[in-house]
Amino acid sequence: MVKDAVPAGEASFQGKYKEEEFQFCFHQHWLRLVSPIARMAFFSLLLITGGFVMLQGTSSVDPGTRHVVLISMLVFFLFFQLDFLERLYNYFLYIIIVTDRRVHRIKKTLFVTNDQQSIDLWVIQDINKAQHGLIQVALGFGTLMLESQETMLRIHFVPGISKKYEKLVHLREQARRKWPKLPE
Repeated sequence: MVKDAVPAGEASFQGKYKEEEFQFCFHQHWLRLVSPIARMAFFSLLLITGGFVMLQGTSSVDPGTRHVVLISMLVFFLFFQLDFLERLYNYFLYIIIVTDRRVHRIKKTLFVTNDQQSIDLWVIQDINKAQHGLIQVALGFGTLMLESQETMLRIHFVPGISKKYEKLVHLREQARRKWPKLPE
């Protein structure tokens, strides 16, 4: 039996009202990880090949010099691995949460950023989706733009953009019926 990690309406996160009900959440498209994976794999392969050549190839090189070169290669190898891990964690720490009242964009990084932007569904004047290029259309991702009078929230690399767009339009109309214009 497969059980949902977060039952509908029961998610808790920073900035959520008590009466707010969770609808859905998502991360950016997996394509955002292709570049960091490729960079890590390329430089790791390059450094491993260089280390192998250094150990097997030249016997005329001074052992002290060989150790310094191998240690520097190891440091670079570890740097590229840690850089990839940081990008992977940042990917999972960037999340969009949609409730019955608001859209929350929560963007955190390991050390530097802790940013949260929210927009009320009933004040959203316009919801636009954009897919530019063959890759975005073929893989089904794009950018959502949520516009209100005071702010514009752009959400890039939205996976399954068509379904999320339809859900957001539906939730906005429900929110407008449920919570008519609030007094200012």
